[in-house]
Amino acid sequence: MMQEAGNVRPRRGGLMVGVLILTVFAALWAAVGISGIQGNAVLVAVAAVLAVAVTAVVFTLSRRAVREGETRAEREARTDRPELPASPDPEVGGNYRRFGLINMAQTVAIVAAVMILGRLDAWILVPPAVCLIVGLHFLPLAGVFGQPPYRWAGLLLVAVALAGILASAVGAEPGTVRALVGTGAALVLWATALRVARGR
Repeated sequence: MMQEAGNVRPRRGGLMVGVLILTVFAALWAAVGISGIQGNAVLVAVAAVLAVAVTAVVFTLSRRAVREGETRAEREARTDRPELPASPDPEVGGNYRRFGLINMAQTVAIVAAVMILGRLDAWILVPPAVCLIVGLHFLPLAGVFGQPPYRWAGLLLVAVALAGILASAVGAEPGTVRALVGTGAALVLWATALRVARGR
């Protein structure tokens, strides 16, 4: 039981870090989407305010869901029992090593994609390409952290990326592609943050 007391915070803390990362990157994708709005300063301002508000609401609701997901036993273990340092968990360490490798591969792939598309003067495809890579990186993370919502997030982000590529192929303006991909990716990540927080 004392061991359990030492492990409550890491589990909850890791979940909160995941939710924070999802909401922050959702806000960044929302900014990409907003950058695609052209010729209407009022609409840009409204969209920016909405993006900030939605990000704040999603994070607040997710944080509350994580807290409410704690069982009574976990609360008692955390507050009423003496805490001892938790023993290192080899499985957790291995998960974070895999997480690091996956993110390293994602970063390399994004940099390579931007450089190649820039060389080809195909900047319109940069947002869909980045979205595609981010979506693919979520697929192995679902197994690493035991989070099925990550798999759905990955598949939906790939679909958003393909929609952006298709829009570009049929002659859409760069701003339209950014708005489509940025907004779609933001919605997927906001929804994923809520799902992960509620799915404990």
